Amino acid sequence: MPLADDRMASDTVAWFEFLLNPTLLESHLNQNNPEPSAIGLIIQFIYNAIKRGDGSNNEVETIDVAAQESNKKKNALSVLALKTGAHLCWNLETYEQKLPLHMQDALLNGLLHETLDELSSPSSHGTLDTGPLLPYQLFSVALYHRYALRALVRAKLPAKPIKVSNVPIPGQQDPTQESREVQEGILGMLDRGAEVSIRILEQLLGAGEVRAPVMASFAVHTHQTSTVCHAWDRCQSVADEQFKCQIHYDLGAYHFLQERYEDAYSHFSEALKLLPELGSNPEYCQVNESKLKGYYNSCASLCGRTTPVEKRSLYDRFSHALSNRYQGLIEVLSDDNVAFEIPSYLRKNLELDLQTRPEKLPNGLLLQVQTLNTIRNVFEGEVWQSNYPIALAQAGKPGVQFLIQNLAAKMNQLDSAQKERVHLFLLTVNLGPKISEVLVPAIMSSNPVKSLFQQDELTEMWPQYEESRMKSIKKSDVEMLGSGELNDLIWDLIHSYKPDLLKDSVMQYKTALPARPDIPKKEITELNTKWEMPIPIYNTLMKLPASPPRDLVYIYIAKAVELNQAKSFQSALDLLEEANSHAAKLQGRETPRLCKLLMWMILLTKIQHCLHELPCVNNSVMAELTNEARQCLGGHSGRDGIAPWTGVNNWCVLLLLNAGEWTSLLGGTSLPSHLPLLALVRPLAATAHALREKHTNKKVWYDLWEVVVGIMGGSIQHKRSSSGQSIAMERHHDTGIMSRSDFLDFLANVREPSCLSIMISLLGHVLNILNQEPSNAVHIDHLAMWPPTVDIVVSMQCIRDTLAWTVEHATRLYPSGTHTNAALCTSWHLSRADLAYMNDQYHNALASYLTAVFVATDFLRNDNGVVQTVLTDGIIRRMIRCCMNLNCYTQAAILCQFLENIDYSTALRCLQERNSVDAMDAYYSCLWDVSLIEFIINMHQKRGEIQRRDKAMKMMSLLEVNSNNNDEIQREAAKVRKHRFLRSMAKQYL
Repeated sequence: MPLADDRMASDTVAWFEFLLNPTLLESHLNQNNPEPSAIGLIIQFIYNAIKRGDGSNNEVETIDVAAQESNKKKNALSVLALKTGAHLCWNLETYEQKLPLHMQDALLNGLLHETLDELSSPSSHGTLDTGPLLPYQLFSVALYHRYALRALVRAKLPAKPIKVSNVPIPGQQDPTQESREVQEGILGMLDRGAEVSIRILEQLLGAGEVRAPVMASFAVHTHQTSTVCHAWDRCQSVADEQFKCQIHYDLGAYHFLQERYEDAYSHFSEALKLLPELGSNPEYCQVNESKLKGYYNSCASLCGRTTPVEKRSLYDRFSHALSNRYQGLIEVLSDDNVAFEIPSYLRKNLELDLQTRPEKLPNGLLLQVQTLNTIRNVFEGEVWQSNYPIALAQAGKPGVQFLIQNLAAKMNQLDSAQKERVHLFLLTVNLGPKISEVLVPAIMSSNPVKSLFQQDELTEMWPQYEESRMKSIKKSDVEMLGSGELNDLIWDLIHSYKPDLLKDSVMQYKTALPARPDIPKKEITELNTKWEMPIPIYNTLMKLPASPPRDLVYIYIAKAVELNQAKSFQSALDLLEEANSHAAKLQGRETPRLCKLLMWMILLTKIQHCLHELPCVNNSVMAELTNEARQCLGGHSGRDGIAPWTGVNNWCVLLLLNAGEWTSLLGGTSLPSHLPLLALVRPLAATAHALREKHTNKKVWYDLWEVVVGIMGGSIQHKRSSSGQSIAMERHHDTGIMSRSDFLDFLANVREPSCLSIMISLLGHVLNILNQEPSNAVHIDHLAMWPPTVDIVVSMQCIRDTLAWTVEHATRLYPSGTHTNAALCTSWHLSRADLAYMNDQYHNALASYLTAVFVATDFLRNDNGVVQTVLTDGIIRRMIRCCMNLNCYTQAAILCQFLENIDYSTALRCLQERNSVDAMDAYYSCLWDVSLIEFIINMHQKRGEIQRRDKAMKMMSLLEVNSNNNDEIQREAAKVRKHRFLRSMAKQYL
């Protein structure tokens, strides 16, 4: 056969099968990623329809109408090409990008022949009257003449070469090859008819109903038919807005090329008016909004019709500001810090230009531009100028305020990664000389920027800040306090976290006079409505007599809760210790109870601090806290009348779970019976204990399965009878163990590797059951532990989101085998990769697969067959598919060598792909299969790519690649090249 693509894998369909059975075409094209693709089929149909039949040569010629009428096969192939073109919604953009010009011309001439009969020849359109034409004929005429003008425009503009879908095999011709003579002949004919095309398209702007032929509109010749009748009544109506907008755009582009700017401006204006009426995904209009606006603005400028500055793009506003003495420049740069429309190099060039003539600039403009450029670099994650902190320090308070104001203005538009960059940026700037005393107060005065920092961070940035405030208050005369000083005391009570400063402020506030005699001061407990504390402590504290020491204890506890919520645990513990020491001095019967409750709160904060720091916690600290947690749980009987509240008990249970003290949770310690959390923790602890002791206990495993699936399943819960049958029973959300959001909070506090592995395994098994697609199965451990079916209705999306969050949580805690078993980390990274693959996130999937390899092999330093264990054939095929979807076809071809049996079909197809975005010859040093190297050498020879051919031949000449080497040498050569390739992949994806 004449085409290289005809030599297909067994799972693809050959073009001639559609000739034998035309009904297969529609079902084939409706598949996901059909092979061959729609464009590939058009190439094959047209090539076989228009090549000469004498066999003397394979040059392509224009479709001969008389020959088509006398040859059913050629006519059928032409109609099949039209049906495939209709499947692509007659998208000229797609045709131009993927079909050579002579095939575009053949396809659209074929459409004219099928729809217009005697007027099918474009040469006869000079006198064509579009009035009597039928709706489907109007569409075909418009499509052809749009193609004619677009081809002339495209020929004058630089463009990427058309993608060729195959590599010619020796002795056969590439069907997409196009000689310059053929192309120039077609363009010459189109140019001679350009004015006719313009006249016809302008006539069609006033046309009525227009209908586009669809696949069902065409009937195909078979060996049993002598004539065919197309079903033009089945054509699809084209929206008037889409039809006219596309014609206006194509006419405008041609007039623009011919420098008829007034005509072009008129058409672009009309297209711009119609653009909002097109809807989200117009089928028959492919106008690029940004290109249209670019054309329109250019024509408006050339014709003297200017657009108001505020309605222009940021790029145009930037250019306008530069030409108008920098008016509005700061606003433009500030807006661009989020939009990222102005290229960075232009902004950098502006800054360098301003530095060369600072004396001619408005006051402060240079620093403002430097500040905004630095903010842009920070937001984008780019490197910013190292001398900026010095310039900022020299500018003093005005420069710092400008920086903080611009950061605060954009803060609500930033994502978490950008906010973290801003946080690190300010910490770095603060290291500059004499800037802390200006920067920290500015941060404190801006709530959006202040929210990025913890209180202890701000104190570390400028320790003198709190000290200066405390000294100024100590020196003030309390009796002479005015409204300003009273406000300062209130500010300190609300914002300060220093025990000494808080103590002084409380004492002074109690003795201070109100700002106005007719307005009484608020009580200290009423100063901030957001202050919170545990209810048992609050109730006990309020039973004590009112006094300044009691108010001080109240503020210490409230501030400790704030710091705890901000994850500043050590500062919270310091305040709680102060509160406990002052509480012991309070007078009242409730004092012992308050001290006991504060001890529980201190323990709770220590546990939260410990779990937050896991796995980087000293064993002695963990052991000490575990003993205290057991004692706390043992005090639930409240023999002294003081029992820990539920929140403390829950955190003690979580600590024992994460410390691996599972026997204590299973009966070794007396636990409160009223804790709902135990219904989940006990089955999880029992399962982890059974795995650690290598016991098989299906009842324990199934109990955990029932609990977790019940939480995720909604309102129906199943219970297993003694015989093992599943019995359905209704339950309401308020009687369940916990809600889904509480379940996620629980998972966030699970940090023990075995428990995380169990939960990932369980959720992954549920997802695989619901998915029922082995090709998309998620990798999990402990597969034999779980039931084979899910007995209740569970949302697959909910399970997938929960599993993804849990895997992300586990890999964030244990990215490598430093603090746990490397095999567990490897398994989690594989699960993470499979989830990304399932969601079509191919870059993330590749990154996670590679991470799994590097974790398992200690960055390839300890590879004794581990790569083959991690990268199974199934995973390698997924990686190949990821690379192909990212257009990294060379990487996909290299990965084909990793398979136990090399997939030559896929590898050769990838090596032939010209749409690849990775550098093909950069990976030749990673090849070790001789057959692939030989194919590459031959391919480059046929393409005339001599340098690449020589590079491949150099790889072929290496001694270790010789196929006659013994197995050990071949394995070592393959291993070296595998490692080289994996490291190069890591540089790109990790």
